[in-house]
Amino acid sequence: MYTPGGNPFTNGPDSAATYQSTEEFPKTIMLIDTRSGERIFVVEIPVGKKLVVDFVQDSGDNPVLTPDLMSWEVFSSDVKYGPLSNSMTVPNRWSRRIDVTMRDSSEYANPSSDRPLRVDEVNDQPDWWTAEGGEHINADPSNGYDP
Repeated sequence: MYTPGGNPFTNGPDSAATYQSTEEFPKTIMLIDTRSGERIFVVEIPVGKKLVVDFVQDSGDNPVLTPDLMSWEVFSSDVKYGPLSNSMTVPNRWSRRIDVTMRDSSEYANPSSDRPLRVDEVNDQPDWWTAEGGEHINADPSNGYDP
């Protein structure tokens, strides 16, 4: 399960890590090679998305410099599972560091394309909201609620 804080059932040092970027806390993730200080991997996670990173030991292409494989994917915030389709070889766990930084919180998530329509848009208002008026169906002012 890809959630910030890890999977409550199989969380451990070898499980996938999830970094979620919200409007209040937009995040940038950097993977640093601690031997040289080089930034190997940098992702500015878009607001409303999350980055999932998983490391596999001894699956890299160089047994000395990059012995591990890092798989990663950027998902929508509501996705719980999915394949990590991107990968790159990285230094071992003793030679890498993940830095998480917060960007300025003035970013907003794009609205979902399948969101429900708003009733304050002119074409979606009932007839009785217009200046011409119209019949208000099932109106009962005694209960204080609209139908």
